[in-house]
Amino acid sequence: MANEDTDDPGHPLYWQKFLTEAESRYQAEPVDPPSIDTLRQLYTSVLANYGYACAMTGAQFAPPPDFMHDELQLAAIQPLTSGGMLHVSNFLCLETAAADAFRQGHVSVGKSYGLIVDLSRIDPELLERINPLGRLRLPESEIARPDDAALAFHRHNVFLGA
Repeated sequence: MANEDTDDPGHPLYWQKFLTEAESRYQAEPVDPPSIDTLRQLYTSVLANYGYACAMTGAQFAPPPDFMHDELQLAAIQPLTSGGMLHVSNFLCLETAAADAFRQGHVSVGKSYGLIVDLSRIDPELLERINPLGRLRLPESEIARPDDAALAFHRHNVFLGA
């Protein structure tokens, strides 16, 4: 009977299934894995957008002499394996200790880019280096700023889920 209701345009359940589908965020699966050139461009763009500085501590570094940076890492806000986008807005530029803490859920980012820290798990030395204003350092480019949905995912699934 429920199946008949969802096939009948005169029944509310018929229209509800379309509204429910519209609520979910659609993200196309990549047909092929990203090329090395795409990954290199993403890496270079994120580092440059953050001005070769850690988004959490503000520690400033010189551009790398070669391709890879020794002190800075990219940290996916919403992991790609969990539906995160391969886009500059889904990555933070962080020094190694901050990147590790972010991935492990010891620190996250709130709605107004305020840093949320689990004092029982974060390394005290990293805590001392975190931006004294308690806010994430943002890129100037709007398109490179952290995606709100990805930040919410990180807060709920990585930080609170850890």
